Amino acid sequence: MAQPKHTEQELLLVDYENVQNIELDRLGDHYRIIIFVGANQKSIPIDLVTRTQPLGRRCEWLKVDGNGSNALDFFIACHLGRVLEKSPQTHCTILSKDKGFDPLLRHLNKIGLKCKRISSLLELDPKPAGPEEPNYQRVVELLSKSAKKSRPRKLTTLSQHISSMFQKNIAQPEVDRIIDILFANKMISESNGAITYEF
Repeated sequence: MAQPKHTEQELLLVDYENVQNIELDRLGDHYRIIIFVGANQKSIPIDLVTRTQPLGRRCEWLKVDGNGSNALDFFIACHLGRVLEKSPQTHCTILSKDKGFDPLLRHLNKIGLKCKRISSLLELDPKPAGPEEPNYQRVVELLSKSAKKSRPRKLTTLSQHISSMFQKNIAQPEVDRIIDILFANKMISESNGAITYEF
């Protein structure tokens, strides 16, 4: 028997300057995806490109024209507005760790539109994201022991810090996954490039 089709239109807008770990296999076939790439991002991993190819026209890449503070964020906000003006029934999700989108999304939800921001595609799962994983537990334990003032304040330095916890014996994708779990479990948040710790 054929499975019933998903009736809701879902659009994922990816802030690729802010999130590079995109686990596309977590998305159902009812999603359309637009990946926004910054003007200074000169290379895209071939692995990601090959994973988007089977999606065909459901996935689109948009390179932002021009530089500037938060330029890519403004492009995403503009595109979001255009989509919702034409198709107000569309469920829109922004994939970005930056909380700067949240006031706009709260306003859009207040007027009856359906928008949200997620920091990681792990948040699409109904269960908590991997709190039992030993590498994740070790990172939380070690970060908890250090004073909040001495913890890394940028994503790049947090990534380096986690790598050093394991004497650089874990691969970068695993470091990225640990950071994604921290975001998905609301242990950390980011605003204007600065990380805030919630533990």
